[in-house]
Amino acid sequence: MKIVITGSKGFVGSHLVSSLSEHQIIEWDRKINKDIKNFDLESNVDFVIHLAALTDVRESIKKPQDYWKTNVEYSKKIFDMCKNIPIVYASTSCVREWWLSPYGTTKKVMEEFAHEGHIGLRFTNIYGENAPDFMLTSRIKNGNVEYKTNHIRDFIHISDVLDVIKLFLKIGTLDKNRTYDVGSGKGVRIDELVERNGFDVPYKEGDKCEMMNNTANISDILDVGWSGPKVFI
Repeated sequence: MKIVITGSKGFVGSHLVSSLSEHQIIEWDRKINKDIKNFDLESNVDFVIHLAALTDVRESIKKPQDYWKTNVEYSKKIFDMCKNIPIVYASTSCVREWWLSPYGTTKKVMEEFAHEGHIGLRFTNIYGENAPDFMLTSRIKNGNVEYKTNHIRDFIHISDVLDVIKLFLKIGTLDKNRTYDVGSGKGVRIDELVERNGFDVPYKEGDKCEMMNNTANISDILDVGWSGPKVFI
């Protein structure tokens, strides 16, 4: 298959490119001077996987216009150019309480611009090798945990994320415009996770821009053929 992957040098994208070596991959990423603001569609593309996005909830509060341009305007351009091509795109569990942050808002609006045959995957907290430094699992690994909260988070391993994306490469996008929650389906309290990993740090009230509990309801994605998570934190 001829597959376009945006955000191909990011955390999820780089893992995905490595796992799809049997396919012809067309990469879009600003790290290789192919920013999605200049997105152009080659001929005879079979599938598009749109991962490029700005994803830091706290940063989105400081830079809402940047998040709007990247997550909404550039995504809409890609969706409109690919009306007749199957797309799987990365959304977020933050959409369930989108009003809490500009990040959640931009992802919610982005979903509204998707067309028939475009599938949104509302990922929870993805972790694994080469995860960004700002993610909690990376901070734990690097010994950089300053506080704990009572938030509940659903962590899904990168290998399980790849399995879900590749499921739609196999079965197609079912000629539907819809979204699926994608996570482990199990919530973990942050304070318990931090303590389990040996950190004696003070408790802090969680930021109001963050959901209290993002545990995914994975029943729908299981119904279309995903075998479920294989790795738990």
